[in-house]
Parts: sequence; C-alpha cells; structure tokens
Amino acid sequence: SVPRCYLNKQLATVWVVKGKPAELSCTVSKDDVTGTWFKDGLKLTSMQGVVFEKKGLVHKLIINKAEDIHAGKYRFEGGDVKTEASIFVEDPPQVDKVLLKNLTSVPTVAKAGQVVKLRIPFEGRLPIRATWFKDKTELVDNTRIRLDKTDTHTMLSIPSCERKDCGDYKVRLKNDSGVLEINLKLVVIDKPQPPAGRIKIVQSSANDITIQWQPPKDDGGKPVQRYIVERQQVGKNGWETLGETPRSCTTFTTNKVEEDTSYYFRVRAVNVEGMSDALESDEVKAIGKASPGAPDPPEIVSSIKDTITISWKAPRKTGTSQIVGYIVQKRKKGTMTWLPVTNGPVKDKKLKVTNLKKGLQYEFRVAAVNAAGTGDASDPSQPVFAQDPTKSPGQVQELKVSSCDSTSVTLTWNRPEVKDGNEVKSYEVEMRPSHSSSWTKCLTLPAEATTGTVKGLQPKEKYFLRVRALNDSGPGEATELEAFMEAAAPVVPPRLLIDDTVKNLLVIRAGNPIRVNIPFE
Repeated sequence: SVPRCYLNKQLATVWVVKGKPAELSCTVSKDDVTGTWFKDGLKLTSMQGVVFEKKGLVHKLIINKAEDIHAGKYRFEGGDVKTEASIFVEDPPQVDKVLLKNLTSVPTVAKAGQVVKLRIPFEGRLPIRATWFKDKTELVDNTRIRLDKTDTHTMLSIPSCERKDCGDYKVRLKNDSGVLEINLKLVVIDKPQPPAGRIKIVQSSANDITIQWQPPKDDGGKPVQRYIVERQQVGKNGWETLGETPRSCTTFTTNKVEEDTSYYFRVRAVNVEGMSDALESDEVKAIGKASPGAPDPPEIVSSIKDTITISWKAPRKTGTSQIVGYIVQKRKKGTMTWLPVTNGPVKDKKLKVTNLKKGLQYEFRVAAVNAAGTGDASDPSQPVFAQDPTKSPGQVQELKVSSCDSTSVTLTWNRPEVKDGNEVKSYEVEMRPSHSSSWTKCLTLPAEATTGTVKGLQPKEKYFLRVRALNDSGPGEATELEAFMEAAAPVVPPRLLIDDTVKNLLVIRAGNPIRVNIPFE
C-alpha cells in the first residue's frame, strides 16, 4: 500500500519506509487554481524522485521511491487553501531477499571440526544493533564462539564446531526504525556415539553366546548404517571381528565359542562419517545351560578386627538341577588372584570369613554349584576393611582460595574435628566448571596436607571446587566454594637489552677466560 496524506482532512504526518512510494494530495475549490508546493519553507519547482500532478480540483505530490532527502515538512498553497504535512522516512534493518531465503529455508550443514561462519550482510539507518541467540539463549563471545559486527554485516564464527553446536539460531537486527529477526538452523554431523547402556547377555551356553545392545543416543546427525561386533578371549591379546548387523538389528549370536571359556565383546556403530568408539561387555563365560547363573554380588553384613561376615542370594537361573552349595572366594583389593575361603561348597547363604589380616581391604564373590557343575561367579562385593567399624571423617574447616592466576587456584583448609576415631587418612579435591554438573577428581593428598593447587584451568572461567576428607570408612561430607579465573597475562617474546656497554668485538689472549654478559627481559 502507498502511504497517502489528504491534507484537507488534517492528516498531518506520513511515515514511509525507505525505498517505498508516498503521496500527498490537496483538493482546492476551483479548477483554475494554480497551487504551489513548499518543502521546509522553500518553494518546490522540481525535486529528484518527486512528481507533481493536477487532476481537476486535486493537486498531488508523488514520491516514487522515498529516500532520506524526501523527509521534511511540506506545505501546499493555492487559492484559499493553505495546509501542510510532515513526511518521515523510516530505514529499518534489511537483508537481501534472495540471501534471506537461502539462509532461512535450508539448514547450514558442517562436519565436526570444521570452521562455521554465519555472515549476515544488512542495510539500514545506523547504528544497527545485532544480537545472536541459540535455542532462545543470547550468545556472547567465549573461547569457542566469536561474534563480529561492522556497519554492514554481523558474523558468528565457530573455529571447530561440535555436535553440541547444533540447534536453532536467531539474529536480531535493531535500529531506531524497526527490528528484523532472522531464524537459522545449524546441523553438525559427526561419527555416532557408542551404543547406549551396557551390553546385555541374552544367552550363554556351551554352543553359542547371544548379546544385545541399544542404539547410540546420538547418531552424529547421520543415520547409523550398521554395527560391527568384535570379540576377545580373556587372557589373550587382540580383538577378532565376528561380523556386522544392519542398523535395524541390535542383537548378535556367535557359535564360535568353547565351553568354559570366557570372552569380552565390543560393539561399534558406523555411519557415513565413520566408526564410533566401542561399547565393551563384562566378562562372559560359555557354559552349559545346566549350570547355575551368577548370583548378585555378596553383601557385607559386618566387619570386626580379622573377621568379615558376608551374605548373598541364590541366582535367578538355577540350571536344570537343585543348587547344592556355593563356592566362596576372596581377594585383596588391587590384586587379580581369587582364593577359596573354604575347602568345599557352603550350603548356607551366609558366611563368617575369619583369619583375615587386620587393616587390609578385601573383596568377595560367590558361585552356585549344582549337579552340572559350578556356575558363573558373581561380580565382586564392595571392598571392605578387616577392622573394627569407624566413622567417616567430618567436613574440612575454613576452606578458602589462598592464591589464583589465569590457569590455577591454590586452596587451603583446616583439618576436620576428630571424634570417636574418625581420623583422616587422605583428602580429595574435585572441581567442575560452572556450565557442567559433573565433578572431576583432580587431587588426592595425604592426611598431613592442608593445601592443594588445581592446575590446567581455563582463563576467565568460573569453577566450583570442593574438598572432602577420607578414611577407611569412606569419604566424609564435602566442603564447597566458587572460584573465578583471572584473564591470562599476555605472552611476550624475550627481548635482548643490548646497548653500548656490550662489546661486539673481543680480543682475548689464548688461555684467558671469557665472560660476556647479555642482558634480556
């Protein structure tokens, strides 16, 4: 539509977008009246882009394509008519229509690790403010994303894109004349994540083993094409490829097994971008169907001096005959060798293990026995010390930051209060960035330590740090604080400070010492 102002009706203001037409008109009482147009008090006889028109009693001033020069106060005088109106030329942010269609209709696709640059050239009255958003959250410059703006364009740059950069982006261009919002979509493709969850053993027999897995939670932006299944015999090096399955099949059966032999299995997902990391199974034993299954890990009932009492439940799969007892084994934590606790099967599902070395930490496992033989052993129990029960240590006191630079922070604290033998054996320092919910252990310190330095942090980042005391009963409650890394100091190359005092020619008698001082900073 063309903005029109009928001056006789006192519509005294016209708003027109730059580049669009506009029209002023006035009706006089007699046909022979010769009207005159004025702009900002000056008589108009001609003007670039303006046409004067008279049809009967109606006098018109027509602007074909409004520009900044057309803004101002206009007046018409003719006969007994004298009236005026103002034209304001708006110049909101604009983007080329073809470019705008290309940006908004087709997602921007990049491979992981590539450079991504989203450049939006624009026109409009300055100053124009540009704001970028991702998934409705405003973006700012950081170590991964850079935002640039000039008077003619704005650009978002990601030097090495990742899957987490996928999403809906929006750039908002705003000036005093209006707002333009452009919606963009970025898709980053990569190799898939490993299959999800754990590898489930559907069936294990003397003849075959069937495994099952879940598809990866993230396929990398491209459909999974197939899965590769590999196997390794326990105690041997090297993995053997067993075969592949199509994307629709997440189970695999192999008959290349030997009875009473244990294996590891692993599965990888494959798409057009490559192969995922492997999801690896626990140890799987090929045994006859008549043997019992593995019980759940034993539970620790009590620990006193050199005696630990454990209990367990019968396995869910008992085999084809009745369970006659259980084989109980022990090992010191950190060792690989399992030793029998008794000379033969134990009929009860509870056992008091004696003659242990006080102060050592032990693990236990059990295996059910029936007429067909001994079944798979359970997973190990939780480690437990052979000693009188103790309490976990209390919280460390007065945790604070003693010093901090751009990449490291030094913490100090006071020891927890000792009560009822809950003495500290060590300290554990953990940290997490403010944008993450996962804690990472970064230091383990001896009991006498009350200070620790966490290194390798990122400049201008906020971190949460916590310290907890540990003893034989486990970790105590953590004490937490917040730290902000300073900006990194500029890196300056070395410079020689050579002046007239440094000689550039030395004449030395053979056998005499030479000493040359070269100052630098």
